[in-house]
Amino acid sequence: MNILITGASRGIGLATAKQLDIPGNKLFLVATSEKSFKDSSQRATLFGADLTKTREIDRLANEVLSQTDALDVLINNAGVMVMKKFEQMNIEDVNLMLDLNLRSHMLVTHSLLPLLRKGDKPQIVFMSSMAAKSSIVGESIYAATKSGITNFASVLRNELGPEIRITAVHAWGVDTWGAPRPDEFIQPKDVAETMDFIINRPATVMVESIDLSNPVQWRGSQAPWSPV
Repeated sequence: MNILITGASRGIGLATAKQLDIPGNKLFLVATSEKSFKDSSQRATLFGADLTKTREIDRLANEVLSQTDALDVLINNAGVMVMKKFEQMNIEDVNLMLDLNLRSHMLVTHSLLPLLRKGDKPQIVFMSSMAAKSSIVGESIYAATKSGITNFASVLRNELGPEIRITAVHAWGVDTWGAPRPDEFIQPKDVAETMDFIINRPATVMVESIDLSNPVQWRGSQAPWSPV
């Protein structure tokens, strides 16, 4: 499979790249800069692009087109979280999350659809969040972007199906920063294994959405990282 992953130099994206780095898969990995990649597989082609900028997304699409004539899987994973109460946020915080978490997923998908349509049983996976379904203090803009992704995926499923399968992944608290009690969080590898499961379903099976949590995960309005 030809697989493109955004936000692939760390966290969930890096874990997913490692999970899918097997013979038969060709990986196209995207991060803000190629220097972000600490080590790379011989099966991976690396791209640096600032996905908050339209011209960078256009350049990325052209570079990918120069490397392959088809994509089988697009994993939209790039994202950022700024944890502040809404009244404490500045416009830069708001724009960053809107641009990277929501707008870039839409524009990257739009730019790469021609390659996906040439793929073998193509799929698009969006890394959303359980923030899309919750009301955690400090996540107002983040939750809005993830809700947008979840609903965007739902509409695309109707517009692009059945030729292209669409999945939204929702996870509670993934330990991408080195949590002091990692046993209370989902690990990036857990999400990566879920991505592997999703994209390897038979063509007759579409995982529309999937929710992941740790059994001891909180269920209230305050997350361990919520501002007080």
